[in-house]
Amino acid sequence: MNAENQKYDLLEPPQRDGEIGRLGPYRVLGLIGKGGMGQVFRAQDMRLQRIVALKLMKPKLAATPTSRKRFIEEARSMAAVQHDNVATIFEVGVEGGVPFMAMELLEGQSLKDAFRTEKKFDTAEILRLGKEVALGLAAAHECGIIHRDIKPANIWIQNSSGRAKILDFGLAIAGNSFDPFVSRGTLVGSPGFLSPEQARNEALDDRTDLYSLGAVLFMMCSGQLPLASDSISGQLIAIICYTPPSLAELTPDIPEALSDLIAQLLLKEPKDRPATAREIASRLDAISKQCQTQGKNTIQIVMEPKVTKSTVPSEPHLVDEDAQNRSHRWPRIILTVTSLIGVMVAIWWFTQIDRKSRPPSDRNQSTSPPPPHRVTAASLSALSLMSGGAGSRDVMSGQAARYKLRVTNDARDSKTDPRHTNSNTKIVAQLVTLLKQSGVSRVERPTFPQKIPLSQIPQRGSSREFEIQFLTGNLPPEQYQVEFQLQTPDGYVIASITDRLRVQEDLSKADLLGFQVVRTFQGEGADTYVQKSSGKDFGSSKMVQGSRGSQVQSQHIYLRFDLSRFSSNTHELDRASVLLTVAQGGHEANSVFDVYGITQGLEPEWSETGEGHLNWDTSPCRGGIGGQKYLGRCSFDNTKDGLKYSQDRIRFVSRELDDFISNATTDLITLVFIRETPSNRPSRFKSKEGKPDEAPALAIRYKQTKPSIADESEAVEKAKTKN
Repeated sequence: MNAENQKYDLLEPPQRDGEIGRLGPYRVLGLIGKGGMGQVFRAQDMRLQRIVALKLMKPKLAATPTSRKRFIEEARSMAAVQHDNVATIFEVGVEGGVPFMAMELLEGQSLKDAFRTEKKFDTAEILRLGKEVALGLAAAHECGIIHRDIKPANIWIQNSSGRAKILDFGLAIAGNSFDPFVSRGTLVGSPGFLSPEQARNEALDDRTDLYSLGAVLFMMCSGQLPLASDSISGQLIAIICYTPPSLAELTPDIPEALSDLIAQLLLKEPKDRPATAREIASRLDAISKQCQTQGKNTIQIVMEPKVTKSTVPSEPHLVDEDAQNRSHRWPRIILTVTSLIGVMVAIWWFTQIDRKSRPPSDRNQSTSPPPPHRVTAASLSALSLMSGGAGSRDVMSGQAARYKLRVTNDARDSKTDPRHTNSNTKIVAQLVTLLKQSGVSRVERPTFPQKIPLSQIPQRGSSREFEIQFLTGNLPPEQYQVEFQLQTPDGYVIASITDRLRVQEDLSKADLLGFQVVRTFQGEGADTYVQKSSGKDFGSSKMVQGSRGSQVQSQHIYLRFDLSRFSSNTHELDRASVLLTVAQGGHEANSVFDVYGITQGLEPEWSETGEGHLNWDTSPCRGGIGGQKYLGRCSFDNTKDGLKYSQDRIRFVSRELDDFISNATTDLITLVFIRETPSNRPSRFKSKEGKPDEAPALAIRYKQTKPSIADESEAVEKAKTKN
């Protein structure tokens, strides 16, 4: 590898002109940008012949489990949101132990870059872009995902269509507001666009993104941040304590309805902001139609690059995963508890000065607005909750669990109708989801409460369907009891129902962290295939293949693994997986193999080559599979030969396989793969005589021993000492 390519040591050497290297099925064409987490390349997917943005994690960071998981969670968060206004993820994978994700390559510029080039925005553009971002956020929120870092650098404007797309879910959290990747007391985000609750390090829900969107819209309208300071601590104090200037005074030409909406988005308390991102999109759309009807003059905003004490023309750009390698003015905030204490002391000091500076008459007079209407449990007593069914009560880890609920209004008259008794209230009720793991007393809240505005309360005598969905990536594979509660906005339970959920570990897609891998070239391992009506020795072939068709002879694949090559006794294994790498030139469609463990008719030490080699006449399954242990089916889709560059992409996993290995009485086990799908073209896989690192493999993970009570007590004491 030449000096130019040494800095891309994760990539395989280039094979053609015009590329800087290879990564699995991707021709890597050039570097787009890099940040603290990794590098982004322009690449060509050779399977589908499309250009993509390939984001690779730095190998040093990938060696850290926390960083690796952060990267994978970002990809899962983005992939879970399918919407025109969110960047699309095509594939998430791991190559050489380093995670990567392939996403759509966007042509255009970020909103931040538009500000830097003094891009002029008119009212129509502001309304359209704001609506599109709001719709993208609505799609994320409805998947139970909070972005937490909405800012101009993470809003992309496409060249051809002008469409806005949300980027970088690196700080996103799925479900509840607890981030498992940062310690408690740590604050993350971008200073100019943090919500007050983020600055206060409080629990978050989707309305934190609405505040950030309000700050972006304020900047698009006025050319400055709503609140700014020269220091991070000063910025936090401003966000928590001060009121933004009047947008109507800064830019008188903007529609009053838009100014009012932005002011509402920037309110300090989440409950005072609009209820949902979808509501914001609707209001922006209504303002746009009103402007078109009235022939409202548009405004022209020029983003000046000069920096003054009161304004920050281009916001502090803090996400180092930025896919376009743009410079960053500030680092991402990582504030410890100590820093937050200093900020809170400063806030208290400012408050005391403000109180003492007020005349006594002002302090004695009440200037607070009248208390808002409180939704009582009695006013919602006519509402009932019932199940509308589940999309699936058994899901693979990382997939979304989906349930449908029905809220019914059983009110007899207007006096008991929640729509009437709470007619002046914005949010009338909320649906809360709770999970309880079998044998564990702790209750998890997988998603923030789904708020129900007055407009969604059903009419008397009717019902309305609500969908609850949440991601399961952070949930340990287990059986759960799911409880859905209909509550008042302040948490009083009106009605509840229970259901069940089983989260299954998806070893077919997960990276094999914690697994030991043994291949057929190690120890006494072997791989070969046999062909009906042939005594030929296929053991020295660079591939193994299986077939079943009218014009070809049946072929069976035999794999032998040496269990003594594992570091511990396989009787203690937790899960096992057989790994295969597709070889070029095989069956290019869906394929299915039945897998059996050989228990009779074959000596453990069978030979793949030379004297006594295994062939059809000496194979144990030549006349059928009677007496062998059925382990399950291995299915995969090799359409257009799309798997030929993907190492270990084919995985066979089953509980029967786990039992077969853990109950083995010898160190050598043999598995046979028998093609079930009829085709005249065989399925082909790499063998140990081809490329050893791509030879068939057996991956094993051992059971984790549960710590004793003494160990747990010691861990608790250590944690106390550390704190």
